[in-house]
Amino acid sequence: MNKLSMAIALSLLSASSYAANYTKNVDVVVIGSGASGMAAAAAAEEKGLTTVLLEKQANIGGSALYIEGTFAVETEQQKSMYIGLTKDWAYKNHMEFNHGFINGPLMRKWINRSDESIKWMEEKGVTFHDVRTLFEDGNRTWHIFKDGKGVEFVQKMEQSFTKNGGKIYTETPATELVYKDGKVVGVIAEDGEGDTYTFNAKGGVIVATGGFINNPKMLKKFGIRTDHLIVGPKKGRDGDSIKWWEETGARLEGMKTHLAIGAWLYGKDPNTQLSHPEHTTVYSQMASLLRQPYMWVAKDGKRFIDESQAPLWHNTGPAVERVGNGYFAVFDDNMREYMKTDGIDISHSDWVRVGHKLDLLDEGIEVGQKEGWLVKSNTIEGLAKKMGIDVATFKQTVVDANRYAINGVDEEFPKNRKYVRSMDKPPYFAVKGQNATLITLGGPTTDTDMQVLREKDMKPVGGLYVVGCEVGGVYGDSYNLTLEGMASSFAINSGRFAAEHIAQKMKL
Repeated sequence: MNKLSMAIALSLLSASSYAANYTKNVDVVVIGSGASGMAAAAAAEEKGLTTVLLEKQANIGGSALYIEGTFAVETEQQKSMYIGLTKDWAYKNHMEFNHGFINGPLMRKWINRSDESIKWMEEKGVTFHDVRTLFEDGNRTWHIFKDGKGVEFVQKMEQSFTKNGGKIYTETPATELVYKDGKVVGVIAEDGEGDTYTFNAKGGVIVATGGFINNPKMLKKFGIRTDHLIVGPKKGRDGDSIKWWEETGARLEGMKTHLAIGAWLYGKDPNTQLSHPEHTTVYSQMASLLRQPYMWVAKDGKRFIDESQAPLWHNTGPAVERVGNGYFAVFDDNMREYMKTDGIDISHSDWVRVGHKLDLLDEGIEVGQKEGWLVKSNTIEGLAKKMGIDVATFKQTVVDANRYAINGVDEEFPKNRKYVRSMDKPPYFAVKGQNATLITLGGPTTDTDMQVLREKDMKPVGGLYVVGCEVGGVYGDSYNLTLEGMASSFAINSGRFAAEHIAQKMKL
């Protein structure tokens, strides 16, 4: 053996000699620290259950750090604003939107308790700014977190959890479930130092690992496009739990469903395009151009949708996919000046709101040309060439649009006439957009207590729970954006449901 081989062998021997195996007895193990995991952990610990929270990454929070607000109905906030939405109405809306292809009893429980969870969060110090909607005449269900982000929510859940004795293990992914007599009784995990932990869970294991949006192989397997941009964390959320569902024979549903979240600057990380609504950035303002209801053009040089549907991601997302997962938002110098002086007409989520004056637009135009997602020309022909589309077809699209503006009627789509604008003052601009997704929304079928159900007999897998966006039967084939804030709300509520069931079960 040469010196190098000897050194490697000694190094490996030394490393293995320091690895340790620990066994810990607890009531509950929560796997994942997103919105559902944090809620489950906090709820479990406050009910007196000894609980550990395992997080694969170095920091907690996951996708919860990117949520702006959460859904609820019949809350004190809504009542104070004379918003008269009811739980019955919300339930019917969601069932009809998904044509009944969802877990009705679970949906009923969630919506009925959504207002209670708002109070529960407030008691833990979570701040809600107000209740909003993305739509001109939308349903006011979106309770906005402080600063329009989930950071405070994560912090308050962590404080509650650890204050009550909870323990968080970061950089410690769960690698295996432990079974005994057909039930899940624990978890094996390994930390970054190579130490192994066996957590014996007397009450149960709650899986909140966030789906598989960052795993291209799994996206392809379940029929989700892999060329979407990804909003949120770029690490984690890679389907660690799929093997557990296969091992336990869980019934899966909705595996193709995912939350498409509108269009973003082509090829650019969407996380650069988020901002506080009162402190917007160049990139967030430029991304807002892709939501404006004027002229969207596909690579064939033609319009393909009523652009005023921009807030309805469940409509515009598939439409953009159908034309190749990319399009151009086109505007002229009149529109440039209008958006600077009067403001935008449709929100870029809650980051750049309706009426916001794009004071960084001119700077963004220069940045966009340098980075390649915006083109500019003094002629329609020149713009088409820079866009890489057929000149004659695009010229006809512009001619038609200008005729519609003169007549005040969009002859192609039934668009509100206030959004029917001309394109006749140079220079002309085109911003290239691309679809993005935040999370996958499919997984095991559960009962109303979040227990995983087996395919063969639809009975619970003892000791195994799943919460958050990994639960199947919540969204059918499309996310219901008309009830804004649903994903975070279901995550928080389902985490509470699982913890409550374990606490109740352990008292029997």
